[in-house]
Amino acid sequence: MVKHYKNEQLIKFLVIIGAVVGLVTLILRLAGLENYGYVDPLIALNEIIVFIIGLVIVALTFLVGIRPNDPIPFHWLVFLILAILLVVFGAGIWACVLLIIAFLIALIEDL
Repeated sequence: MVKHYKNEQLIKFLVIIGAVVGLVTLILRLAGLENYGYVDPLIALNEIIVFIIGLVIVALTFLVGIRPNDPIPFHWLVFLILAILLVVFGAGIWACVLLIIAFLIALIEDL
């Protein structure tokens, strides 16, 4: 059975905007521009590998926002995991913050 949140449209909006912000941050990082929202957690990995993995995570975040419950469940735990992965793989703090807000809204509704 599929769970629908009361504020599902707001959560979808936050997830999609978080994915867009993550994509912009990844592109800015690849272009070599300094970005204040980026945390460099994986110093040993090459920037191209981090960019590719970050791009996959951003694509998964888009899928969760655009087609909920189709490829990946639309659940508060998924939002938390994606937020952590976004910040680890170079999509930036602001994308993480947007997904954490969506996570908190979904968690409060689930309780």
